[in-house]
Amino acid sequence: MTMKNTLTLRNLYFFICIVLLLLIGYKGIHIYQKIEMMDQAERWYAEKKLVQAEAAYQKARNNRSLLYKEDLLAARLQELEPITSMKQSLSSLDYRLNEVGEAGDFSGFMNIYAELLDTESTMAGNQGPYASYYDEIAAHYGIPDDVKRIFLQFISLFSGEADEHLDKQQYDDNSFKWNLLKIPDSFYGGEKQKNEKLLSLFQRYDESVMTRLAGGGQYTELLNWSHAMSSEYASRSLSAAWIKDKTDGLVHIMLQKDAERDRPADFISHALGYKDYLSRSERENTDILKYIQHQIKQWIASADSMLKADNYEDAIALYEILSGYEDMTKKLQAAHLAWTIHDPVRLFHTAGMNGNFSFVSGGGNRFGGLAYAVGIAEANTLYFAVMNKDETVQVFQNRDFPSGIAIQQVSIEESLSTQNTPVILVEGDMGSLVLYSAYEVRNSNLTQLFEFTAEGYQVQPDKTLLVNNLDGASPEEMAIFERQGDQYGFTKYKLNYTDINIANIEQYPNEKVRFTVNVLKGGYGQALAERGGHYVFLNGVMNFPEGSLTLIGTFENDYQEVEIPGSQTPAAPDPIEPETNQVEEDTMDLDQTEDLDDLGATEETTPQDSEQDNSGNSNNYRAPQVLRVPQVYVYMIE
Repeated sequence: MTMKNTLTLRNLYFFICIVLLLLIGYKGIHIYQKIEMMDQAERWYAEKKLVQAEAAYQKARNNRSLLYKEDLLAARLQELEPITSMKQSLSSLDYRLNEVGEAGDFSGFMNIYAELLDTESTMAGNQGPYASYYDEIAAHYGIPDDVKRIFLQFISLFSGEADEHLDKQQYDDNSFKWNLLKIPDSFYGGEKQKNEKLLSLFQRYDESVMTRLAGGGQYTELLNWSHAMSSEYASRSLSAAWIKDKTDGLVHIMLQKDAERDRPADFISHALGYKDYLSRSERENTDILKYIQHQIKQWIASADSMLKADNYEDAIALYEILSGYEDMTKKLQAAHLAWTIHDPVRLFHTAGMNGNFSFVSGGGNRFGGLAYAVGIAEANTLYFAVMNKDETVQVFQNRDFPSGIAIQQVSIEESLSTQNTPVILVEGDMGSLVLYSAYEVRNSNLTQLFEFTAEGYQVQPDKTLLVNNLDGASPEEMAIFERQGDQYGFTKYKLNYTDINIANIEQYPNEKVRFTVNVLKGGYGQALAERGGHYVFLNGVMNFPEGSLTLIGTFENDYQEVEIPGSQTPAAPDPIEPETNQVEEDTMDLDQTEDLDDLGATEETTPQDSEQDNSGNSNNYRAPQVLRVPQVYVYMIE
């Protein structure tokens, strides 16, 4: 063995000895620590410092360097096992609390906090010998401080979420409110401080949300959000009166703006939404409801005025809008009826007839219905429509009127119609004459009542027709039509003039009359005639012989000044010869005094005439006079 090898082995032995000494020293230290820890545990145990004693016993048990009073150690740990269990539970809870707190898991934190409260109730409230050590152990782990710190973090977090939701316009998530309410009062400084702080925060947030919804025109969302919030608060026994007050105020403002801008549709929509909101909320607001009713009445009055001004379309449109809130059935029925009466063609459209109609007329509350209409459609087809009391529409038609004749007029023949049965008269162009065609609504049909071509006709009191210048008849004759069953038919002719006394000629202007006069001075084209002291000037394309003539002519409201020559008159006038061929009722004696008065009203006398009259004349001499007398155009001499 060389020197080098000898030195190496010595070094190795020396190193091993050092290690062994260190190990012996380390073990000796642990032995000492265990003995010391056991002695300290015993002292704390004797001093009733059981939490510290239990910790010391645990350390002594974990020190395996020496078996030292192992039986006593086991007994002590068995005795202090409740404290050991309490420490283990609280240690675990503290760890979990910090873990969820750091993660921001409020729900998880509240669950662990609930466990902590249950643990406290179980361990500290069981009145056991070790219950008094709970707070000491909890403080040992810093649980009260950790809980407070984490709760304050959540209070700050949730309070900030209110502004975040407003900025992001995320109004549906209100969980931050309910989380804040879950945090115990003590962490706010007490119940009063908690209520003041949270209710102030909630009110500010809620009013901001509602104002923004209203400002954005989100009316339905506003009411729904308000109702939901009220329900949420109520379920948590919070009155939150600001929700109701703010909602009512915003609704009132929006309704006022609708009224000011004359937007009834928006107003009714908002009013209905608010009414539904009140119903869901099981409350009332009489002030706003009265305002709604007042404004609706104003719009109803406006629609009524439109109706009176014949602005039917706008009136009906307004009634229909208002009907969303209030029953407008009667108003709408009356408006539609008034419009139909004013514009009868609507009645045909109501019946589904969309063609072109001409000569349309109508009315209301006649012929057994609410409204009626008369009109002409294609090929001169006559239509009559009537709206029944139940607002159904009946339509009648007739195609008898010739399609090739131009219609001049369509009307209700008032003289032949009755309260429930209309007679419709259609007049067609026949040159100098007119085609008259009448139709009666009878037995659900529109039946022709009469048809003839003439110059005109009159309905007599007995409902017969006196037809002037009937086509094919003599111009001097008037045809008489009488009703025979369901139609009128020709029965006879009557002369188309009226027999009169010449004294009454001025009562028949522009009418064809027959009269008898005495022509004083004959001639062609003109003549002066007289009868019973009444003078007329005759015109006509004929020769007028002197003497008594029966003439047919027309007084056309013209007068002629003529000179009546003077004459020796007898004391008594000659009796007037009776007129021939005159109807009996027209031949009557004239009061001479009235005749002279009438004559005096039209005479123009000269001063000489007046002097002669005033001087008197025993010979009854009548001086010449200038008279303004009726001028008659004569058609023929009989």
